[in-house]
Amino acid sequence: MHFSSVKLRDFRNIPEGRVEFSSRLNIFLGDNGQGKTNLLEALYVLSQGESFRFGDNSTLIRYDRPFAFLEGKIHRGELDYTLRAEILKSRKSFFLNEKKVSLPEIRRLFPTVLFSPESLAAIKEGADLRRALVDDFLVTHHPSNADLISEYRKALKTRNRVLKDWLEEKSPKNRVVEVLESLNPSFFRLATRMTSARLKALIDIQSDFELCLRRISKSSVDISVDYLISSRSALQMTPEEVDNALRQRAFELREAELSSGVSLIGPHKHDIVFLYNQKDSRFFSSQGQQRAIILAFKMAQIVYHGRVHGLYPALMLDDVLSELDSVKRNELISFLHEIKTQVFLTTTDLHLPEHFALDRPSVIEMTNGQISVARQ
Repeated sequence: MHFSSVKLRDFRNIPEGRVEFSSRLNIFLGDNGQGKTNLLEALYVLSQGESFRFGDNSTLIRYDRPFAFLEGKIHRGELDYTLRAEILKSRKSFFLNEKKVSLPEIRRLFPTVLFSPESLAAIKEGADLRRALVDDFLVTHHPSNADLISEYRKALKTRNRVLKDWLEEKSPKNRVVEVLESLNPSFFRLATRMTSARLKALIDIQSDFELCLRRISKSSVDISVDYLISSRSALQMTPEEVDNALRQRAFELREAELSSGVSLIGPHKHDIVFLYNQKDSRFFSSQGQQRAIILAFKMAQIVYHGRVHGLYPALMLDDVLSELDSVKRNELISFLHEIKTQVFLTTTDLHLPEHFALDRPSVIEMTNGQISVARQ
């Protein structure tokens, strides 16, 4: 699978542009703040239906314009597709070959893996980034999981609103408890499904993860992942055991939830721990080792998808080569040569490692939102 070209209008700081891509390596070159990541983000929005950056739809639309427009030509197998996105402040609409298409179908057809400085810092920065790391894989693992995650977030939002009403004294306690009891069955069902999906995904990727980390580390490293519910290991839990654990914790924290006005149970509070040589990498691994773990996890995601689905995802590298030491950078590049996936890379410096230069990259320069092709 690869992007052949993309057209943009009024997306972020890009007023208008069209660019064709190499099926192997594409470099978005320019100083900071010129639009390199915006162009990368446009491809990500097309293939994943949402941005990898914070903000709502309005942040994707160029200042004072009513909407943004994206259109990508994508080759997959023996077929060519035209994927179009129309972005309004209130909604996004996607069309595949002129027919409206769902986000799970887009993600199934056009899988994408993103490396960013934020993802490389996931171990040391906090549980929310580690959860996002696993949920990104969860959607690639099975695109229908995107709907599951969305349903859970809606149920969580409703539950939090009820708790906030009690905290702000908008509803009496007995009424709040009654409403929570009516919401809990659906909430626990979605929380259990989402937790169980995460557990399955982590188990399924384990062997690929081990192989990728050993390659990066150049040694036999013992790596594993644990999933924690209220600091308790849950990796081997059945769905029934997950449901029981959630309900028990809800009973224990009911008064605390009422006092805080937010839900204190569910997948949004769980943690993922990477064990490096059987030790918690948050506390017993160097920054270099932590980055190697996340790099291996992302590489494993690509390997897993190729092995299971017979298709390698497009790979997007947002200013990450400078974050890696020479050994990890060279291993990543060697890995990319082997799998022959399409790569999009943002950088301020065109001095590439030797193996990347051999790919005869397409170089696209960005200057204040203007796109120009430096080399094709």
